[in-house]
Amino acid sequence: MNRAIRNVTRMRLGWVLMLALAAGCARNPGVDGPEGSVRGASLANAAAYADDAPDYDPWQPFNEVMFNFNHDILDGWVVKPVATGWEKVMPEPARRSIARALDNLDMPRRFTNNLLQIRPIGAGREMARFLVNTTAGVGGLFDVASLVYLEKSDADTGQTLALYGLGGGPYLVLPTMPPLTLRDAVGRTADGMLDPLGYFLPFIANQARSIVSAVNERSLNLKLFADVEDSVLDLYSAARNGYLQRRQAFVRQAATSRQYEWAWLIDENEPSMTASTATAEDHT
Repeated sequence: MNRAIRNVTRMRLGWVLMLALAAGCARNPGVDGPEGSVRGASLANAAAYADDAPDYDPWQPFNEVMFNFNHDILDGWVVKPVATGWEKVMPEPARRSIARALDNLDMPRRFTNNLLQIRPIGAGREMARFLVNTTAGVGGLFDVASLVYLEKSDADTGQTLALYGLGGGPYLVLPTMPPLTLRDAVGRTADGMLDPLGYFLPFIANQARSIVSAVNERSLNLKLFADVEDSVLDLYSAARNGYLQRRQAFVRQAATSRQYEWAWLIDENEPSMTASTATAEDHT
C-alpha cells in the first residue's frame, strides 16, 4: 500500500472516530440501539429506523462556518472558476465521457457494497457493467452497459451501514468535502479503502484524479448550482435538507431493491417495482 495514502486514510478515520465518540455513538434521538426496537427487525425496517430525524444538526455553528468556507472561498475562488474555464475549452460530450470513465473505476466500491447488502443480482450487474463498459465502452468512456439494461446501483458503505440499522448521526460539513452525516463520513473513509487504484497510484496522481473528477463534475452542473443559489434564501439549510432527504430515499431504495432481488431468486410473488424505483439510485 502506498504509505502516504495509508497515513491519510488513518488520519481521516481517526478524526471520524473522534467525532463519533463526541456524538454519543452517532445515534439519532428517538432511535433505539441494538437492544431496542431494531433487534429482530428486518434490514429494511432497520433502515427505516436509522434515519427518523432528518434534520439532526447539533453542530450547526461549526457546520455553517465550514459550509461558508467551502462555498464562498473554495468553490467561489477556486473550483467554480476552474470549472468554468474547463467548460469553455472542453466540449460537453467529452466531459461526460470523462465522468463516465472515472465512474467506471469506482466499480469495486459498488460491487463490494452490493455483496455486503446481500444483493447478489446487484453485485453481478456491477461486474457485468464494468466488463462491458471497459471493453465495448473503451475504458468506460461510453456507457454501453445501459444500452443493454445493465444499470448501476451506486451502492456505498454509508448506505450499507444504514441497511444494518446504524443511525445517520449528526449532519456534518468538513472542509473540502461534500455534505455528510457522521455515518456517511465513516462510509466515505471505508469507500476510499475500496479503491484499488489508491493502492498503486502515487499519492499525487491519486489526488490529481480526485481534483479532475471534482472540477469535471462541477463543470457539468454550473447552471444547476446557479439556479439553486438564486432560488433559495437560506442556502445552508437547503443544502442540508436536500442532502439528508436524498440519502433517506437512497437507503429506502436499496432496501426495496434487495427485497425484489430475493423475491426473484426464491421465485416468490415478485413485488412490483416502478420504473422510478428501479432507476432512482442512479440519480442520488
